Amino acid sequence: MKSEFTIGKILRPRGIKGVAKIEVYTEDSSRLLRLKKLTVGGREYCVENVTSDGGFLYVKLKGVDTPEAVEALRGADVKVLRSELPPPPADRYYIADLLGADVVVNGDVLGELVDVLQYGSADVYVVKTADGSVSFPAIKEVVRAIDAENGKIILDDRMFGRTAVYNK
Repeated sequence: MKSEFTIGKILRPRGIKGVAKIEVYTEDSSRLLRLKKLTVGGREYCVENVTSDGGFLYVKLKGVDTPEAVEALRGADVKVLRSELPPPPADRYYIADLLGADVVVNGDVLGELVDVLQYGSADVYVVKTADGSVSFPAIKEVVRAIDAENGKIILDDRMFGRTAVYNK
């Protein structure tokens, strides 16, 4: 399992005190309000203050005190150690822990999970196969079991066949 996650990227400064607006790659940015350290552009920073508004975080990093200093970080990836994040709720997973997992149907490896598309009703898993790709809804009727630690996702054979969309 990954020890570090990319949680977003620096968009721009906010105000005149060196606060950075960060686009976050999570459905619930409020889970990130207790962060104490971030890595931005390969450099570790202590977090002085963090607030959330919609899909954005506003972060004041120690030593980044002007809009120009934030501007120098524009576009940089924002990373955090797993130890800084709250554990996901039961039967939920960090997408980064699922990417690269083998997807198994009827005892055979179908391919590797390469993307998770997030929609309102259900996530859609995208699997790279030998012949192209296949996507299917990540619902309990299709996904029988997930073993994130060992990189395996087991699907219900019958329901997978009914919901799979193949792309070549």
